[in-house]
Amino acid sequence: RGNGSALTEQSATAVAAAASAVALHFGCPQDIEWAVDHAGKVHILQARPMTALPDAVRWEAPGKGAWLRNFRMGEWLPEAVTPLFMYWAIPRIDAAYNEAVYASAGIKVPMGHAAVNGWYYVAPPTPRSLPHLLFGGKRGSLPYFFNSVVRPMFDPAGADRTVLGALEHEWRTDCLPAYRKLVDAPPADEATPSLDELRHTVEKVLEAAGAYLWYFAATGGAAWKMEAVLAAFWRRHLAGTAAGRAVSASERNAGYQVLLGGLAPVLPAPAPHAVYSLDWYHPTAGEQAGGQVRRDTLPASPPPTGGPADSRRQAESACRNVLKGTRHLHRFETLLGFAQHYALLREEQARDFTLGWPLLRRCLTAIGEHLRDGGVVAAPDDVYFLTLEAFEPDAGPQHAVVDRRRREWLQQRKLAAPLALGHLPRLLGNTFDRMANNARITRNLPSGALVGHPASPGRAKGRVRVVDGPEEFSQFQPGEILVAKAT
Repeated sequence: RGNGSALTEQSATAVAAAASAVALHFGCPQDIEWAVDHAGKVHILQARPMTALPDAVRWEAPGKGAWLRNFRMGEWLPEAVTPLFMYWAIPRIDAAYNEAVYASAGIKVPMGHAAVNGWYYVAPPTPRSLPHLLFGGKRGSLPYFFNSVVRPMFDPAGADRTVLGALEHEWRTDCLPAYRKLVDAPPADEATPSLDELRHTVEKVLEAAGAYLWYFAATGGAAWKMEAVLAAFWRRHLAGTAAGRAVSASERNAGYQVLLGGLAPVLPAPAPHAVYSLDWYHPTAGEQAGGQVRRDTLPASPPPTGGPADSRRQAESACRNVLKGTRHLHRFETLLGFAQHYALLREEQARDFTLGWPLLRRCLTAIGEHLRDGGVVAAPDDVYFLTLEAFEPDAGPQHAVVDRRRREWLQQRKLAAPLALGHLPRLLGNTFDRMANNARITRNLPSGALVGHPASPGRAKGRVRVVDGPEEFSQFQPGEILVAKAT
């Protein structure tokens, strides 16, 4: 049908239902051939067992307690990670993060991390371990923890005044400038840096990224807690019948997040250091654009008119009209102001977290060239499938190891990894479940509905587009609903 769809929505649904019925009948997935007649009826022509299915894998926790896939760095790793990133980058970033936490808060919060079937998992502190962490730190660490982690969930203004405002200032005046200076430093006069010099540069960039991650986690991470306070206020005072007279149905469906849309006065220019994944195996946006994306040349652009910014201003006005003359108006203005400020801050921090990734990839390419010239690997990009032991002078050729690890990784990245392994403590599990359920508008889902992890409340209808990676971004069309491993 040219650019049109070969199947109607009804036919596609019927084919999927037939495939499920055939698999249920035979007790395992089947490779089927089918046809649709002129009346739209689906006919199964033949079915046979699938022979290309990957080997079954077991998803077992690598240790006691809960192990989460989308926590800390896991939010930036939408698929299986390559060995060099898992066993070099992650430990260095994690160590620098913990050093920055101790310097600011006076406590050490080490978290175990592991690769399970190639996927990154991290073990957050359990409620049982918190007293030891808090009372075993420096003097004043307990109030610091309370004001930075707990207080944003009910008193954003107090959290900002006592801790978070100072952390934002440190990030802007110290952390970010130091990170930029390191990344933008001119190369040494020596034309070809040695392997040790390249390794040293990588270590320094990873340390800077780890320190940056602490500020991002503390201040940017407080943003969603402040949003939760605003969401609770919305549900209690603005989403009922009184607000219904002033706030449109579409705004109610969007939930409180209509108040956080279109905040940036200008749309930032594309960043050359933007990444699909933290895993340094993947090219940056600047590389994918052939080096045409540069941080210092592309201008920002004004946001389109009639978009989220206009909807936000209309919703703000409607909310103020509803609350006018009540004691709740001041509380609304306070919650709104801090939620909007920290939402913008979070986006700003997220944007520059990977400032060092172009430099990291250049260093790794150079390391790969050193190893190729030494007969350790066949090509420079084989370096991503090594571990640090292969950098030692007596490591010897690693061709077979690289080939095996690359094949394993290509299979592992196709897996659907669970969000959690092991046993979630009651306090932690209840919190996650409550957050997810609060974001869902529909509680009673129809049979066969696909259920994912909700990021915000709302409802949309459109054609689904499954996107497996950056190479398929161009297929995503306006009006479609994105389904991906991570967004």
